[in-house]
Amino acid sequence: MSIYIKRLDVVDSTNRYLRDEADYLWVDGKDIVAVTARHQTAGRGQRGNVWSSKDGENLLLSMLVRPGNSLEVANQFLLSQAVAVSLHAAMKCYGIETRLKWPNDIYVGNRKLAGILVELDYSGAFVEQAIVGIGLNVNQTDFPQMDRVPVSMKMLLGKDFPVEDVLSEVLCIFNRYYSEMRWGCKEAISAEYRELLLGFGEQRNYVDTDGAFMAVVEGVEPTGHLLLRRSDGTLSRYAFKEVEQMMFIV
Repeated sequence: MSIYIKRLDVVDSTNRYLRDEADYLWVDGKDIVAVTARHQTAGRGQRGNVWSSKDGENLLLSMLVRPGNSLEVANQFLLSQAVAVSLHAAMKCYGIETRLKWPNDIYVGNRKLAGILVELDYSGAFVEQAIVGIGLNVNQTDFPQMDRVPVSMKMLLGKDFPVEDVLSEVLCIFNRYYSEMRWGCKEAISAEYRELLLGFGEQRNYVDTDGAFMAVVEGVEPTGHLLLRRSDGTLSRYAFKEVEQMMFIV
């Protein structure tokens, strides 16, 4: 599968830019259209959060894919899973072991290394188009006050990394997982995602509208709903933004 890359200097949001320019940028014969920027003035994350990044220090990437009839709306979360395990595999190439925090965050210990934002458009029973935004902390070491405690590749390994090299690694590995997804390797991708989840098979602290509780991740449905087995044995099902895993920095 082939990729077209457009590099920008400054943009408000690579996701927004790619959505507005999707038809213009889409190249026949390409399977993925990627847009990167040195700096974003209005980067976005999950739950309406702002994604803050210093100029030229991190990977700011959005990808446009049009999976055709290979991704059903009923199984839409598979794309998010493919992106998340791709980032895990890319970081492993650098010797960084990550875990995944539902739905779309990449963690090292209790610190956030990367975030993913997936925006989907539908056509009948299938996902017609998806824009996948990735923010990966590469060389930044000084972060503003954020709701998540961040970490970067440089902070973990003590050296700078060429952002362009990290981009190539991420695109190469995502290309492989995306190809496997389109060819029907759904169970393997979902299983890998599930096993990498923080809270899978272990008691963790969560909070919902009724308050805090302890639970174990039992699974994630194809739609993306999280299944939590509470300490009292009851099973709870949550959509995005309905529950939050509490991360403690010690």
